[in-house]
Formats: sequence, structure tokens, C-alpha cells
Amino acid sequence: MNSIELFKKNAPELLDKVYKAASTTSDFDINGDLVKAGANANEIIVPKLEMDGLGDYDRNSGYLDGDVTLTNETVKFNYERGRKLKTDTIDNEETGGVIMANMSSEFLRTKVVPEVDAVRYATYAALDNITDVAVNGVEYKTGDEVLKALEDAMTQLDNDEVPEEGRYLRISPTLLSMAEFVSRTTNNDILKKFAQVKKVPQNRFLTKIELRSGKDLDDERIGGYKKVADTFEKTADTSLTAGKTYYTKSGDTYTKVETPNVSNIGNYYEMTKIGSRDINFMIIHKPAMLQYTKHAKMKIFTPESDDNGDFYRMLYRIYGLNDAYENKRAGIAVSHK
Repeated sequence: MNSIELFKKNAPELLDKVYKAASTTSDFDINGDLVKAGANANEIIVPKLEMDGLGDYDRNSGYLDGDVTLTNETVKFNYERGRKLKTDTIDNEETGGVIMANMSSEFLRTKVVPEVDAVRYATYAALDNITDVAVNGVEYKTGDEVLKALEDAMTQLDNDEVPEEGRYLRISPTLLSMAEFVSRTTNNDILKKFAQVKKVPQNRFLTKIELRSGKDLDDERIGGYKKVADTFEKTADTSLTAGKTYYTKSGDTYTKVETPNVSNIGNYYEMTKIGSRDINFMIIHKPAMLQYTKHAKMKIFTPESDDNGDFYRMLYRIYGLNDAYENKRAGIAVSHK
């Protein structure tokens, strides 16, 4: 009981440290002082500043009037998840309290943080008007290719007039290792141009994900998230269409046809929906982000409060917003496979 009460007292600070240490997206949280509640409970209002550009100066009448407009943009929260876990009091006692001592931090580190990161990256990769570094996808074979892609992406952001300050790099561990090796051996300074560089585990660095409901349906019960599979349908073509990619099917596996032949077209498939793709890297200009967690709370209940059993119960709920300002999305650059 004493350990539970101690946990309740220190939980907010402890879990916040665990979250920030494990998360690769917490750096993009906006200042809560900048937002205010909207008319409805599921939305917030954020300030958006716009102003007129230069006009002609007249030596007789002087300056032309221009407008500075501070508007309040209403955005709706788009992420809400929760879970209740429980463990029998005897099981906890017979393990020396190990279950309860570790359950909260492990749940946050291994379940909450990976999903929150994955949701955010997939959401940002799907936003309109971002900078798509490689529209059709690309796989980098060498560290030089990675650094060249980063340099090209930075140049594109320069051309789009995204400020140099506040550009953060998120990159897969494999590509960062390749890039750092070249950087060390050639004194390449591209990586030093970023305000911050963090590697993101590939299993949470995806262009699309699907959230499991957590309900007792097939594989949904375990909760969390999973990759989105490509969708294929048999082609309706009777002749080959130039530039179109065809696939053959063997079991549940679809393989790209390198040299299509019209005589086999009856066995060909087309991809009708693109599924998850591994993200190579993402450059994020922090001021472009609308990432705000309104509620993230964990509650612990002891067996004494359980009138249906003899369990320790842990309840966790998170509710927030993952988005970017519409007029600043060029500050998000994505490269994926």
C-alpha cells in the first residue's frame, strides 16, 4: 500500500520523464499557453498571424496601408485512446511487487510511446502540401546518398522560405548510421545544420498505420497499431498499358512483373491501394506543428477499491491533437521507401 501511495504522489513527474525519454516526437509539443478552449469540448483555438506584403511607396502620399491579421484557427482533436489493465493482488505479492512496480512505466515506454510516435509520423506524412522528397519512394544504398537527399531536402525548404532555425531531423537508425559514418570520414557538416537529430525505430516510422480497437475481435484484442497492407485487384486490362505496373500472385504474395507480356495479362493484378511504407527520414520545422496533448493521465486503484475482484487496476487515457498549420506545411519534408 505504501508503495502505491508513493507512486500516486510521484506518478506525474515520473511518467513525464519516461515519456520524454522514450518519445521521438515530444519535442514538437506546442506551448499550452498559446491555445484556448473552443466552443465545443473536442476542439481548441490557436492563433494564426498573417500580414500584407510590400506595396509601392509614393513620394507625395507616402505609405500604402496594409493589414496585419491575427485570426484564431479552430482545430479538432484527432487522437483519443485508453486502456485498463489489472493484476491480481496475490500475483503481485508473490513477485515481490515487481508487477505493479514496473507495469506503469513499461506500459508507457513499450505501448503508449511507440503508438503515439507512430500515429504522429503517419499523420504528418499524410498531410496535404508537405514537401515530398521522393514521391514514388526511394531506398538509399550508401551514406553519401542519404546525405545528398538531406541536402536536397534542405535546399527545397530554403526555396520554400522555411526558416533555417528550428529544423529537426528524424531518421531511421540504419540511415543515420550510414550518414554519420560518411560525415565522420569526410567532415561533412550536413547533419550539423539541424537543430536536433534523433533516430526513430523503424516499426514506428511509417507512412500509414491502422489502430487496433482493443475489442474482442480477431487480432484487435491486443490493441496498439499495425501496418496497412497493400490492396490488389485482378486487372481488367486486355492489353498492356504503357507505364502501368502489374503484379502476379502466389499465395498471399504479390510480385511485380518486370517484363509484362500481353499473353499473360489474364493472370496480372493491379495495386488499388498503397499500404504502409517505411519512412527514411522526416525534416520538421517545429513552428509548423500543431501538436498538443490535452489529457494524458494514469490512475491506479488498489484491491480495496475493487468490488468485483481482488485486483490492482491501472487506467490510462490520452487525448490530443496531431496536426500542422495549413500555411506552414512546406516545413515538413518526408522521404519514404
